[in-house]
Amino acid sequence: MKLKLLGHSANDLFWFILPLVLPSLLTRYQLNYSEAGGILTVYLLFTAVGSITLGKISDRITRKKILSYGFYLAAAGLIASGFAPNLSVFILLISITAIGMSTFHPVMYAVIDETYTDNKSSIMGYYECCGTSAILLMFLINGYLISRIGIRGVLMVTAVPAVIMGTVYLLTDTIGNAPGQKKRQGQSSESIPQKEPRDLKRLVIFLITVILRIVAVSALLSFLPTIFVHFFGMEEGSASYATAFFFGGGITGSIIAGKLSEKYNSYAIIMIGTIFTGVTMLILSGTLPIWVYIIVITLFGAFSSGCVINQNLLISRLSSGFGKGEIFGILMGVITVTSALSPALFGMVIDAFGYRQALYVFTVPLLLGTLVLAYLLKTDVGTVRPQAAPRL
Repeated sequence: MKLKLLGHSANDLFWFILPLVLPSLLTRYQLNYSEAGGILTVYLLFTAVGSITLGKISDRITRKKILSYGFYLAAAGLIASGFAPNLSVFILLISITAIGMSTFHPVMYAVIDETYTDNKSSIMGYYECCGTSAILLMFLINGYLISRIGIRGVLMVTAVPAVIMGTVYLLTDTIGNAPGQKKRQGQSSESIPQKEPRDLKRLVIFLITVILRIVAVSALLSFLPTIFVHFFGMEEGSASYATAFFFGGGITGSIIAGKLSEKYNSYAIIMIGTIFTGVTMLILSGTLPIWVYIIVITLFGAFSSGCVINQNLLISRLSSGFGKGEIFGILMGVITVTSALSPALFGMVIDAFGYRQALYVFTVPLLLGTLVLAYLLKTDVGTVRPQAAPRL
């Protein structure tokens, strides 16, 4: 399990390195907020395509090779992007980084789902906690380094753990193969889990709730360092420290949500988390002291991270008829496409109407998502409640 947690930590650094350096990119390439959001959109769109494609492939070929080569590709693209002579080359190189980054989550979620049957929700909680802790450290360390070694140095430092984990995964055999590979290794077809008929209606309803939540959370999260610099008047390094509080809250939220999901209906947990995520976004639209913003961002991180644990547990229960890598690839693809589009939309709304008005607009999807979740909770569409689990 340790290698799985360390790999998650190394991979998650790539998800949030661009938001961290975004204030500097605004200056370097003379971008407006819409253009800055567009960079994130391209990055995440390539991640989405890679997640869907490689998640399905991982049900058929050796997973450790996918993970290893993915780490190498991500690290190479990120390091090279620091030397990009212009914006076009920078976007090309981070697109390569995105494809490498996309290999990890669909594969590792599938491995965990297939490997651990007891206390799976707690294991998912610790797994997310480990990735969030790494992001927190990245913001703290890179926030300190960015004014001393610049963007190029920060990008290189961030890529080092990926190179290490890519080598470790390549030289060890602790990841495991997909169920579909067992037959090629000499096992009978009886040992291969048989797929059940797909129920797309249940899956689509749930994915709609994921989209509605992620569109709001990703929009604000992608712009947090920029908001602190351009709207709260912080220096770039200090803004990175402030953003780290989101991930500090996420650590606590992941652990608590993992424990709660062993007893309570995951739909109810996500619904409550979504409601309070919207409340924190509305509070951030006010005029408040900086220390209040930091507390609210910590809560924002806790509630949104708690939703992720239960989201992953539910998608596993909705996976009938799909390979595990395939279904988690679909989930990551949906999340990433949504995350790709929301920063660009958020940037355009800021440019057109202002920061606070943009927050009002982006709480609407959370309200809609809560209504759909309430319907799912009432009808139990798409899931089987945990054993002996009282409903909230």
